[in-house]
Amino acid sequence: MTKKLFINAMEKISAGLILTGLLVFGPAGTLHYWNGWLFMGVLFLPMILIGVVLLIKRPELLEKRLKSKESRVEQSLVIKLSTGS
Repeated sequence: MTKKLFINAMEKISAGLILTGLLVFGPAGTLHYWNGWLFMGVLFLPMILIGVVLLIKRPELLEKRLKSKESRVEQSLVIKLSTGS
């Protein structure tokens, strides 16, 4: 269970990193954009750290967070647009 959960979490984080990287560095036209790297670090480092802590301490909570399905239409649309699901 934990291995499958770890793989699922890594897939979501990787997809988020790639999509965010394209949205940040694509318009800049370069990877030499320190504000973009700062933004990526501030956004993803806490996310990764919390994910590791949840994987170790509360894997059921991490699984629940990864399977977030909103019942309200507006929230569901926001989540679909933000995760690409």
